[in-house]
Amino acid sequence: MSTSIFSCYEVHFMVRTRTIKEAAAYFREGDPQTCLTETAIRTLLRSGAVPSAKVGKKYLVAVEALEAYLMGEIEPPAQILSSQSSQPKVWQIR
Repeated sequence: MSTSIFSCYEVHFMVRTRTIKEAAAYFREGDPQTCLTETAIRTLLRSGAVPSAKVGKKYLVAVEALEAYLMGEIEPPAQILSSQSSQPKVWQIR
């Protein structure tokens, strides 16, 4: 009787975590004409639309999370939707 050394452990998938720069390069490699730039990814992360972790000065994001957002599987947070539908800010000089 043969048993695997992994039989008593759960199998976990590796998450492809990247910095913003690396994530942009990953998507650019797949599609050179992509609109998913470093600035676009940074905006998604800072707004909370895509989950991320900030380590030191860098944001880390899972490529799977960005792909899920692009496929519409992750809904933008309610605060982002409400701010887009509200009136634009009007600056007043006093």
